Amino acid sequence: MYFKMIVPFLAMILTVANAGMTGGLMDTDMEDEGAQNALQFAVAHYNRQSNDAFESRVSEVISVQKQVVSGLKYIFNVNIGRTSCRKGDVETLCAIHEDPSVARVTPCKITVWSQPWKKYIKVLENSCLQ
Repeated sequence: MYFKMIVPFLAMILTVANAGMTGGLMDTDMEDEGAQNALQFAVAHYNRQSNDAFESRVSEVISVQKQVVSGLKYIFNVNIGRTSCRKGDVETLCAIHEDPSVARVTPCKITVWSQPWKKYIKVLENSCLQ
């Protein structure tokens, strides 16, 4: 009798444990279109807020996490460096500067909140700007 009740209960617990906690952080990667859009928005925001005369861009994505909240929250750990392109230039393919002292690659934690169905996106945190 108890066996019939315990087995389904244990199966449910194992299923929930393997699926991850609802609302918890989940690892994702840059193949996720939402993550790509969020990071692109965050870098454009960073460049607008920065006093630097040169554009910056992501040199390395270290990790990406996603959390389902009242929308999607993306948490990026990235390295950002200066390019050789000046802000406002028409050139769009700018590589990180070759000279490390000029590139000034910096580790950053960036958090972006997105509600795509409302066309709403906001940078909540950017450790590079502090």
